[in-house]
Amino acid sequence: MNRDCFVEGVLRQLEAWSNEGDTTNELGTRLIGHAPHVAPRAYFHVVYAPLKRTELDELTGRLGRPLPLQFSEFLTQANGLSVFVGSMRVLGYVPLVRRASTSVYNYPSDIVVRNVSARIKGLGKDALVVGWYAEDGSYVSIEGDGSVVRFDARGSGSEIQTWADFDTWLIEEIAALRRKQIKAVRNI
Repeated sequence: MNRDCFVEGVLRQLEAWSNEGDTTNELGTRLIGHAPHVAPRAYFHVVYAPLKRTELDELTGRLGRPLPLQFSEFLTQANGLSVFVGSMRVLGYVPLVRRASTSVYNYPSDIVVRNVSARIKGLGKDALVVGWYAEDGSYVSIEGDGSVVRFDARGSGSEIQTWADFDTWLIEEIAALRRKQIKAVRNI
């Protein structure tokens, strides 16, 4: 995901909540849309600070494989996301040498855990788990051909939905969650 695609396809959608508060912490994590009705320090969206080149290299070394190009480019824009108060997460990397505590707003959900130390059974060897949905516990993987699959990780492991690539998945799913949130607010 190049910079223009990230800004236009992702950030513009998330910034719709910036009127509720928009701040950046000491590590560069952007917190968009203060949500005190959820918790005193909760935010609708968390955009983690991008990875440095050395951290990308460390990540590929720990995974033991190269990253898909669109995902690697995404990590240079944001080292993971949490959108709509954790409804959907894009996994990122927690470096071996941390610059701060492991507070929820300092580091994302760790991609290494889901792909190395607690890899989901039944995944193809080329699949890279990159996302998670709170609603049903499903996960998202980038397959060897670059396509993206949302799958049931609790039950049969069956496919729930597929997309052509990472960029399409992320932009479309943020838009779908945004529409759902707007509809819920209108029904209150």
